Amino acid sequence: MPTLYVIEQGAEIGCDGERLEVRRAGEVLADVPLVKITDIIVFGNVGLTTPAIKRLLDRGIDVTFMTIEGRYHGRLVGEVTAHVALRQAQYARAADPAWALRQAQAIVEGKLRNQRALLQRFARNRADPPPEAGAAAEAMGDYLPRVGRTTRIPALLGVEGSATARYFAGLRSLIGPDWNFRARQRRPPADPVNVLLSLGYTLLANKVRGAVQAAGFDPYLGFLHQLDYGRPSLALDLMEEFRPLLVDSLVLRVCGDGRIAQDDFTPGDAARPVVLSDAGLRRFLTAFEERMRTEATHPLGADSGPGKVRYLRCLELQARQLARAVRGQDEAYTPFTVR
Repeated sequence: MPTLYVIEQGAEIGCDGERLEVRRAGEVLADVPLVKITDIIVFGNVGLTTPAIKRLLDRGIDVTFMTIEGRYHGRLVGEVTAHVALRQAQYARAADPAWALRQAQAIVEGKLRNQRALLQRFARNRADPPPEAGAAAEAMGDYLPRVGRTTRIPALLGVEGSATARYFAGLRSLIGPDWNFRARQRRPPADPVNVLLSLGYTLLANKVRGAVQAAGFDPYLGFLHQLDYGRPSLALDLMEEFRPLLVDSLVLRVCGDGRIAQDDFTPGDAARPVVLSDAGLRRFLTAFEERMRTEATHPLGADSGPGKVRYLRCLELQARQLARAVRGQDEAYTPFTVR
């Protein structure tokens, strides 16, 4: 079941029985049965009626509020799952520096392996692959042994940061010079590619946060990302290995196949240097949901072992596997990686 995205400014979400309606100025823009919605993401000035809020809370349908430029603002969430024992174990594990380091190392290793796989895969599909992509992929292999040699989280973050900077240099070569992508820049994203990356990461973080909460975790206490007020650190941990697979690869594809073009962007102001058009935003959201529905082989995808499942299900399986590691049922967390 899909996510409902609402980007029409001045719209209001109401309900009519078991159906949601998106209305603006007396006109019904969309009419969707509640049973077909997993969650809702709204951008900018979009309201909800009180009956709609109550109905969504009753059905366990979360609402995420984003700013008009795509930054996370907050969530409307129903009753929290009562997995007290798991959360107690999570707090105890996070307080154990050696255990937390092992899980953080697994997370970073998974991310670097998937970054390398992405660079290699996209380079193989080019008749004349850029040398920088191959060099960056090779560098990922050099960084991987350093991950296991770290003894503290700050040192691990240093390795991850250096490796990721090298990775983005390879990604830049695959995107090409026409897009004016020089390096990863978050606040504010200063070019179209960074706008798409930031938006994609925000959307992915929301999906992972839902998987983490469904598994029973406290999303604010992580192992790689340390405690920081208001930051869903555990969700950020779990999304690291999926960044290259679900967002970076998507941005490469939509920029390369014409689904997103440079004329979808216009200059903005100092706070928002580059603005993505509503039409471009709709196409990117559609492409993101298509990517989440893409199937991949997961080690736990079938009852008896590996099987094909959608990436959205992969997030859930990884969250549940982490829960087993936290409880001590598995020796350690195993990241999801591709070749």
